[in-house]
Amino acid sequence: MSVLGGVIIWQSDAIHAVPSTQTTADTSDITQYQKALDDANNRLTEASQRITTLEQQVAQANQAVQAAQAAQVAPPATTSNAPTGGVDAAAAIEIAKQVAGRLKPIADPELVDLEGQTVWSIVYTPGTVYVSQADGQIVLVQRNNETRGTADNNDGH
Repeated sequence: MSVLGGVIIWQSDAIHAVPSTQTTADTSDITQYQKALDDANNRLTEASQRITTLEQQVAQANQAVQAAQAAQVAPPATTSNAPTGGVDAAAAIEIAKQVAGRLKPIADPELVDLEGQTVWSIVYTPGTVYVSQADGQIVLVQRNNETRGTADNNDGH
């Protein structure tokens, strides 16, 4: 033992042995406990593997359902006859506003054949505006009994 500035330092090189009071019965209990713990851990591992497998199966089933639903989704009624690409029904209405102004269509736009050209027919109370599905050009404006072409087919009548 030594004293340094009011601090007592105890140095001991002695190792104290703790007497063993463990019996054969205690060792047997520990072995049984370890075996039960190992069994429980094995069951947890198996359960975890089953959960992982089931999660994978659920994910695959969800993907199959989504694919089936995507295949069954029908396009909106106004574009069901629309060829791929080009102007959709909503865009055709916006284009038709150039001549219709603030009028509202009285029916959903329909794709029709106008002299071999696929056009959107947007019907208003005073008449119909025909918009090319391919390029969005106004092809024809028909008011009541009057027809006016906007392209080369305007012959002055």
